[in-house]
Amino acid sequence: MISRYRKIVLELNPEKIKDYFSSKVLMTIDQEIAAADADKKIELVVKKAVALLNNGRTEECIKIIKSVLSQIQNVNNKQVQDYKYELNKQLAIAYMRKAEQENCLLNHNDESCIIPFSKKAQHKLKEGAEKSIKILNSLLSENSTDKETQYLLNIAHMTIGSYPSKVPVEFRIPPSYFDSKSDLPKFKDIATKLGVGVSQLSGGTCIDDFNNDGYLDIVVSSWGLDHQIKYFENDGNGGFIDKTNGTGLIGVFGGLNLRHGDFNNDGNLDFIILRGAWLESSGKLPNSLIRNNGDGTFTDVTIESGVYSLFPTQTAVWADFNLDGWIDLFIANESTPNGINNCELFINKQDGTFVNEYKDMGVNVAGYFKGVAVGDINNDRYPDLYLSNFFGRNVLMVNETKGDKVKFNHEGNDPSLESPKFSFSTWMFDYNNDGRDDIFVSGYSNPESSPATLMMNYTREDQNKNRPSLFKNQGSGRFMDVSKRMGINEPATTMGCNIGDLNNDGFLDFYLATGNPNYYSIVPNKMYLNKSGKFFEDITYSSGFGHIQKGHAVGFGDFDMDGDQDIYTVMGGAYEGDVYSNLLYENPIGNQNNWINIKLIGEKSNTSAIGAKIVITITENGKQRKIYHNVGYDASFGGNSLLAELGVGSAMKVDKIEVLWPIAELTTSSFDDVDINQNIVIHEGSNTFEISAVKKSTFVLNDSHQH
Repeated sequence: MISRYRKIVLELNPEKIKDYFSSKVLMTIDQEIAAADADKKIELVVKKAVALLNNGRTEECIKIIKSVLSQIQNVNNKQVQDYKYELNKQLAIAYMRKAEQENCLLNHNDESCIIPFSKKAQHKLKEGAEKSIKILNSLLSENSTDKETQYLLNIAHMTIGSYPSKVPVEFRIPPSYFDSKSDLPKFKDIATKLGVGVSQLSGGTCIDDFNNDGYLDIVVSSWGLDHQIKYFENDGNGGFIDKTNGTGLIGVFGGLNLRHGDFNNDGNLDFIILRGAWLESSGKLPNSLIRNNGDGTFTDVTIESGVYSLFPTQTAVWADFNLDGWIDLFIANESTPNGINNCELFINKQDGTFVNEYKDMGVNVAGYFKGVAVGDINNDRYPDLYLSNFFGRNVLMVNETKGDKVKFNHEGNDPSLESPKFSFSTWMFDYNNDGRDDIFVSGYSNPESSPATLMMNYTREDQNKNRPSLFKNQGSGRFMDVSKRMGINEPATTMGCNIGDLNNDGFLDFYLATGNPNYYSIVPNKMYLNKSGKFFEDITYSSGFGHIQKGHAVGFGDFDMDGDQDIYTVMGGAYEGDVYSNLLYENPIGNQNNWINIKLIGEKSNTSAIGAKIVITITENGKQRKIYHNVGYDASFGGNSLLAELGVGSAMKVDKIEVLWPIAELTTSSFDDVDINQNIVIHEGSNTFEISAVKKSTFVLNDSHQH
């Protein structure tokens, strides 16, 4: 499988992937420049400069652009004037990228690139930002309506401590925009000090217990064609060990997203690597199904398992669609006018292999699918699907399986669910704990509305184009868009994201990792706190989540087993030079509220209990309420732990735990009067639960770890 992947990568046409993999362009462009006539030569030289910037060779890019600007300085026709403007925009962002490389990468600290910029985060080496500011001011004197230039001017001043005073009022992001009334403490990034601050490109992550010692490990990928997948094992003593060597993963490269589950019911968590997204006809890269052998090693079983395919994708889900006790695999592929690639549904044959029967199951839909969510919208325990279609209508597919024959129906959908048009990551969750799964789907940028433009329009003019959508499940297949009334009104060009409970109040919060490939798209990641299911409060800036580097896969998990969820986020862009360190936010809230962690082990159901619904009943302030949790149904571009990490507010005990197992017999386990603040294990079919021997650890932060 590794050799097949490498052969395909070597045969890729450099021109077709030049936008992302600039090293391919740089291999041949000097020959093109040497052979070109005078008129074509400048165009190719600029192309080289852009490729150098995208490759991370910023100083070389700056030198070339300045040279070209000098050559055309005295030419004043309209076409050349427009060309000069765009070149100066490239030069401004190149200087800003130089500033980031010198300060946020080479002199990285735990507050780097987080807005509003603290003193600690401000750049010590100011040349890059200062030169960028000079060019940006000149550009705005020519075109005062350029929102990308306005936005970068604000950021550049923030990096050197001259925001807001030195930003002209007409271009200034109002300082009040960054205000927040939240009383939550700031979250700190400790990834570098733990040795898990991988500096690569956009990618995926899986947060879970891959060696069955009770502590959560980290698998992380980067979409770079030659970027090694990484496996960090939690040592249970507050640290992580890079176990990549010796696991069989050496040489396993690439992957924009990862999804994990136990496909062969051996008690060891496996994962799939998804590849080819965005590359259209050049994205015919095979996904990789990686089997966990249970002895510290992994094996690529893509071919022998029957899931080998060559369609561009970044999104898939594991779920037991026919409730036979074995998880199946749904992959939503990307189609364009250059190629139609239908979705795939691989049914588990219970012998380590799968069969793709999508044509007979009602899932033979095509679109530019950037996300797929799984949940149970009608509470029949059969998992339903929601597909986020970047260039078309989103699709809800209701599972109507009878017996062993899997069947989906997407006729008669609520029309509101088809929006927004430019959508991306998605998930299903019960945001208000009413017992019905709701749907969240994020917005994204488009050629007319870049992330920087959308943010400037919102902060200065209150425009909310491309905002996310939250659809409340009203029952009987009907949904209502409640985004605005729930406080989700701001555009957020979301790539990765996920859901979790930051403060253990039993209501799910969410993190949006933002951006797009363009270097101007350094917009803040976002965090929203669920206020008892009544509205979501934006706590981005008060709690330290406003990171402006590109964010991708997000995983919530209790790494130190202290009862609150920490967050691992994959950072870095799409261009080869747009690397950044991944983040691990330690949850500082502690146990202000109570909690219970529940590990489910399926017997008749799939071993990892993906699709089980846990219903917690608690009494709080004299009133009884329920908390709902779906195991394994997290965001489409994320990798939450399968451990059910549940906040129970101020309740002093759990009145009842009910587990609705994902099996055709529709069995339920029930336990009364359970103590809080403990880790328990529930086996399907058992009348009792076990108390886990896993103990709390304290993170050991080592300043000697390097990127």
